[in-house]
Amino acid sequence: MLRQRLITASLLFLLVLVLIFWAPFLVFLVFLMLLAFLAGQEWGHLSLIAWPNGLALVLAALPAMLIFSQHLPWYTLAQGSVIWWVLLAVLLMLMPPSLLRGAAAWQRPVSAMAVFPVLLPALLFSLSLQQRAPQFLLWVILVISADDVGAMTFGKIWGRHRLVPRISPGKTWEGLLGGLLGSAIMGTLGAWIWVGAATPILLSGTFLGLITGAFAILGDLSESFLKRRADCKDSGQLLPGHGGLLDRLDSMSAGIPVFVAGLYYLDWWK
Repeated sequence: MLRQRLITASLLFLLVLVLIFWAPFLVFLVFLMLLAFLAGQEWGHLSLIAWPNGLALVLAALPAMLIFSQHLPWYTLAQGSVIWWVLLAVLLMLMPPSLLRGAAAWQRPVSAMAVFPVLLPALLFSLSLQQRAPQFLLWVILVISADDVGAMTFGKIWGRHRLVPRISPGKTWEGLLGGLLGSAIMGTLGAWIWVGAATPILLSGTFLGLITGAFAILGDLSESFLKRRADCKDSGQLLPGHGGLLDRLDSMSAGIPVFVAGLYYLDWWK
């Protein structure tokens, strides 16, 4: 299982690396639209709706429609994404256990529509970063990957205290600390490589890595809520050793917009 997981992760990383630095705009756009369609299908199934393909088609079409409008308020979109994820964190923490036991008819379309503020900003920012500063897109992917690896490693070795057991029984506070450590290290390294070696820049990179990693964990928890309610272990079987596509994109959905908001705050977004 671990070998299969590593092989899949390595192949995915090579594919993403090629697409980030060498794919033309339209090729990268089509790639993101395909990701949006497949992830939208999985989200629809987890939301227990009867029209997952319709949801997926709309989600896939929106990035192209919005990016060609040429009038996207990027800063407002980044701010709005941060506010959305903060509010979602509060909702997840305060959510009564009864909402985890199946979905009432009114909850299903609400859950389905949530895919747009969850995934759409991350897709749009990925497209913009690939055009403006591809090294920053690689950077945020590495920060979130380091967060995942750190959380998994610390959780397996030292995990004792459950983080949010009613939503995700496998996540621990020790894993959270390991994830934040990994994202902080990668944030610092990325700042050193792509921004500068001055101490304020390195400290800013550490902060950017920490905040991105924290929100990436929140993205993971939001998908865990859907999986728990739908009584599914994984969002799908598309990626051997990893599960579904959403199981890889959940952290990215929150981490990428927050990373871009941090770039704005630090005046690194050009």
